[in-house]
Amino acid sequence: MTAKVFLQTLCNLKRAVFLTVVFRLVFVSFSLPAQTDHEEAGRSKYIQQFPDKFYLKPILTVRNLDLKIRDRDGSTQTVIYEPTTNTYLGLGFYMFKLSVELSLRLPVDDKDIERYGETSAFDFQSNIYSKRWGADIAYQDYEGFYVRNPDDLFPSWNKDGPFPQRSDLEARNFQLNGFYIFNHEKFSYRSSFIQADKQLKSAGSFLLGTTLGIFKFEADSALVPGNTDAALEEQIKAGRFAILGLLPGYTYNFIVKDFYLNLSFSAGPANVWTKYRTDADVSTDSKVRPIVGVRAAFGYNSQRFFCGFSMVSQSISYDVDKLDINGQTGNAKLFFGYRFLEKGFMKERFF
Repeated sequence: MTAKVFLQTLCNLKRAVFLTVVFRLVFVSFSLPAQTDHEEAGRSKYIQQFPDKFYLKPILTVRNLDLKIRDRDGSTQTVIYEPTTNTYLGLGFYMFKLSVELSLRLPVDDKDIERYGETSAFDFQSNIYSKRWGADIAYQDYEGFYVRNPDDLFPSWNKDGPFPQRSDLEARNFQLNGFYIFNHEKFSYRSSFIQADKQLKSAGSFLLGTTLGIFKFEADSALVPGNTDAALEEQIKAGRFAILGLLPGYTYNFIVKDFYLNLSFSAGPANVWTKYRTDADVSTDSKVRPIVGVRAAFGYNSQRFFCGFSMVSQSISYDVDKLDINGQTGNAKLFFGYRFLEKGFMKERFF
């Protein structure tokens, strides 16, 4: 790793840590309403808390921002753009009722760069879970993608050679989601995704969420390759999409002793304000499009030790005349951790 890359990584880490702490402090301050003794007693039959413990957990995270362009008429092949592997190694901790994760992006192997190209990326994502509410916050800026399905687009492509690459393609995503957990007396997201609690019995809950965001991409040439006679909308070079949507859903924790499995699904309508550019023109539009959110987690959660896997993903299809442009964002985490008894200043309660 060169000195320039190291300094850039350190700067990105400082920004990510600062944003994580600020957003989580603000969220915690608005999501801790007082509960009666009766409510706490009922909740304790389904959910165990650890008021006198903190934990540490190493985390391996893969973050993604993909772009899929499909021609609904079938005159051109679907093209899928992905960044070079975006993997982070970090450490998470839960202390003072606050969960924080610090991570550094792992360097990409030279062989992967040769085969898939190089991606310059800043990716801040934070998934926040309280007893009643949850939120997802993301800002992603990726430059440099490769074509994941060259077999469909380039018949003469050599499978042993590099994938077709688009170093000129840049994509940015800002996303802010919020959701309410209706059955918070019996169901805990915190158990499956940040291990702040332990779910004792299987339970589920309806969810109601909202999402807003801005997704944009830009390239030097058309994003649908290989067809010079394509319609203008298939020669799209840049697009900007503003999203406001409603996401009702359902989630369930399956519990077998100390093992858990969470499955969550949300889907709903979103209004999308579109602006896109071709060589010939700039066009605007506004349509209602479906948006889908998926979460899943499984693992082992005992009194002291825990480990597992979690995944959060959201996708929306942006309609541009005859094209479906699908943007998918999210992260996947592999982790293990251990709880320790709080001592000294750790016993102080600031939130």
